[in-house]
Amino acid sequence: MKISPLLLPALVATWATFMFMDFSFAATPGSDTADSTEYEGGKWESGKNGGKGFMGWNLVVSGVDGGVQIGDSSLACAGINTDTGKAFGLYARGKGKKVDAYRSFDSALEVGQSFSFELSVNFRNGSKGFDLRRSGDEERIFNLNIGGDDYVVNAATTGNGSIGSAYDSKTILTLIFTQKTPLGGTWKITRRGGVSSVSEGTYDGVPSGVKFYVIDTDVGPENELWINRLTISSSGQAKAP
Repeated sequence: MKISPLLLPALVATWATFMFMDFSFAATPGSDTADSTEYEGGKWESGKNGGKGFMGWNLVVSGVDGGVQIGDSSLACAGINTDTGKAFGLYARGKGKKVDAYRSFDSALEVGQSFSFELSVNFRNGSKGFDLRRSGDEERIFNLNIGGDDYVVNAATTGNGSIGSAYDSKTILTLIFTQKTPLGGTWKITRRGGVSSVSEGTYDGVPSGVKFYVIDTDVGPENELWINRLTISSSGQAKAP
């Protein structure tokens, strides 16, 4: 078929537009809290998805004294409960015990989107914390580890190291990750509850999911990790308290 020379400019423009169109998908803005009807009766299980913007949980437990729960976080540490008195809790009571809670976003973050959540801890033995995971290979691109009587950032591009080791039994951390470019973004940790501080830095990669974990802690509720209010926001919406 012969193409008229008069049509060539329009065809070239159409082809160029098609070639440079952005076919990426953004994560759906939304949130998940422990009082969702999906978790009624305290049923926090693999496959459950009480929120919007996320895929179902994948819970992996090693050892009979490791596990997850939905309950009152204020019995162990600072309360980050919903109005119904509920938060997500993880525990691994004793050596050789471990629990991992994985959660994928329904799509990777796009530029301008943020992911945030609240975390509450008390005692700092063993290891407990959080990984932000990169799209594609699921490698961690940010880690906050609570152990050795400290709160330490690892695997980030900038801002690694202790964010301050001062202890308080009512520590609450709000973590916010904002995708600034197609290659990376910024992280911010706001601490409150007896000790107040703000720590910031950058990460490389495109986040597509998370992992929360507890490993080898002592026995007792004070050693649990509690999380709540997982949120994916559009540009400018996520704010620390």
